[in-house]
Amino acid sequence: MAQQTQEQIDQQEWENMENWRWGLFYYSARDSRMWVPKRSMFGRRRFGGTPNFAKEGARQYMLLIVGAMLLFFLVIVALERSGFLGSGPPR
Repeated sequence: MAQQTQEQIDQQEWENMENWRWGLFYYSARDSRMWVPKRSMFGRRRFGGTPNFAKEGARQYMLLIVGAMLLFFLVIVALERSGFLGSGPPR
């Protein structure tokens, strides 16, 4: 039996539907990549990638993105309530 290269293992893992949660989230510890290509839908080519949530770096990156969006939202709400944005309560 021939030894598989990591590239072959990565491709097999990506093609395995059991590694896709709800068809959207990719999770494979055997895949060496932190980012993998998006799956094509309806035979159309899709651009971009999706994180491999089995990799710590991908989880940290997504946590950072979600945290930044949450922080931005909280700052906007605080500025609005303080009246700084002009739509809060009158002073």
